[in-house]
Amino acid sequence: MRTTIKSLAAVAAIAVSALVSLAPSAVAEPDKPGAGVSVQAVCPNTNWRDADSRTDHSTGAANIRTGTGTNCTAVGQAQRGHLLDMHCYTEGDGGTWSHVRDTVTGKQGWIKDSLLQNAGSFVHC
Repeated sequence: MRTTIKSLAAVAAIAVSALVSLAPSAVAEPDKPGAGVSVQAVCPNTNWRDADSRTDHSTGAANIRTGTGTNCTAVGQAQRGHLLDMHCYTEGDGGTWSHVRDTVTGKQGWIKDSLLQNAGSFVHC
């Protein structure tokens, strides 16, 4: 009986080891390709297209910029509750950025996706 318990314990240990090696990493994957990549911002960044029919809101006051970095000029500010038309997203300084148009002010430009309630655009520029 002891050898059977030892054998079962060994088989269980091998099975657990195999499952652990197949399990997904505990590190969260970014929602979008390039979400964890930092790319030097281009100011102004005119490489965008109106390809996403979704809308989103900012999580608070968020600068609308000429490019995909905080070093780019702010052309306006989306306030919490402003409806933003999504156009597309791209990689930028510190993650992904979406090109948007604020339907309240008419200002358009880039906002970092982490400042948007639903992670910004789902369509790559």
